[in-house]
Amino acid sequence: KAQARGLTGDAVFEDIIDPHNVAACVRTCEGFGLADVHEINPRHGPHLSAGVAKSAQQWVDHHMHQTTEGAVAHLREQGFRIWVSDLQAERTLDELPVDGRIAIVVGNAFAGISETMRAAADDRYILPMYGMVQSFNLSVALAMSLQAVVPRRRAQLAAEGRLGDMDLDRMWTIRQRWLEYGVRNAPTVRRQLGGRPGNAAPGAGQEGQP
Repeated sequence: KAQARGLTGDAVFEDIIDPHNVAACVRTCEGFGLADVHEINPRHGPHLSAGVAKSAQQWVDHHMHQTTEGAVAHLREQGFRIWVSDLQAERTLDELPVDGRIAIVVGNAFAGISETMRAAADDRYILPMYGMVQSFNLSVALAMSLQAVVPRRRAQLAAEGRLGDMDLDRMWTIRQRWLEYGVRNAPTVRRQLGGRPGNAAPGAGQEGQP
C-alpha cells in the first residue's frame, strides 16, 4: 500500500482547537493516502483523540508549526502551492490544476483560516453549499477537498505508469513502520535482525543508492 501513497498533497490545520477535529482530519488524510499533515498551533503540541483517529496517526507524519508565517515558509521551501477554501472565491477545486505539490489548508470551526494564511494563498476555492447553513464540518470540508483533488492527481500518475509519487526511502520507512506495528520491543527486534542477509532496504548497495 505504501506504493499508492503520495507526497504531492499535504493538509494543513490552522489553529484547530478540538482534538476530535484534528483526529478526524488526520484519519481523512490517511484514508486518501497522504503521508504528511501540518498543524499550526502555538498553544500546544500535537493533540488528537486516539479513539477518533483509529490508529491513522501511526501512518501520517505530523509536523508542528508555531506560526502561520513559519508554516508558509516551510511549505514554500518544499515547493508547495497553498490552497484555501473561501466563501468569496469564484472557482471550485475542479477548475484548479492538480499538477505539482499542493497544500490544502483548513482553519478552525469558529474563525476559519487567518488573514495571514488567506493573503499567502496561491489559490482560493469554494465548496458549493446549497443549504441555509454556510458551513461544513472541518473533516467533511477536508474530505470534499481531497476527493476533488486526489483522484485527478492519481489519474495523472496512472498515465505515467505510477501508483503514487513517494520516493523509495520514504516508502521503505512506512513499510518498516507497518511491519513493526504491534510488535513488542520492536527496536530491539530490528537491531537483532538488522545484520541478517535479506534485511537491507530496497536499492541498498546499488549504484546511486545510499
